[in-house]
Amino acid sequence: MEQLLDEPEGWLTTLQEWLVTNRAILVWIVAGLLVLWFFQVLAGRLLRRLRRLRPPRIHPRLAQYNIDHAELDRHRREQAKLIIATSTGARLVGYRIVRQVEAVFVEGFRSPEDALIALKAEAVQRGANGLLNVRTERTAAGRCTAAADAVVIVPLSASPRTNPPDTRSRP
Repeated sequence: MEQLLDEPEGWLTTLQEWLVTNRAILVWIVAGLLVLWFFQVLAGRLLRRLRRLRPPRIHPRLAQYNIDHAELDRHRREQAKLIIATSTGARLVGYRIVRQVEAVFVEGFRSPEDALIALKAEAVQRGANGLLNVRTERTAAGRCTAAADAVVIVPLSASPRTNPPDTRSRP
């Protein structure tokens, strides 16, 4: 072995002789490797197409994030319609506060309008029909948050002072 390394022409000559005598074997090996590579590529493409035909499988831990956002937005908008009145102050004109439910907070929405809709939907889920002290703000990350106090309200009944009696004479 040391002789071959000492004399470069010697090992090159030996390699050339081996290649000439074993040319058929080398051709079969190269052809076999090419066929294996071709079938590997073909099988990969076929498996990819078959995977595309199947419905996607989602890992159970990630399933909670697989949400139809359009449907969720429609549901929030429907619930938000159940809020009778909102106020940025501590009072609602024309309504009496029956009970304070709790403070409500939502975050991570693209616009203040989306945050308000989500805030109203959250208040409805907790049993409220009105919001006091409504405030929205945009975070440093560009997302919007909204907070308010959820309350149960009823309209004030008409008092005799606000509706004067009918003074017309009746026949």
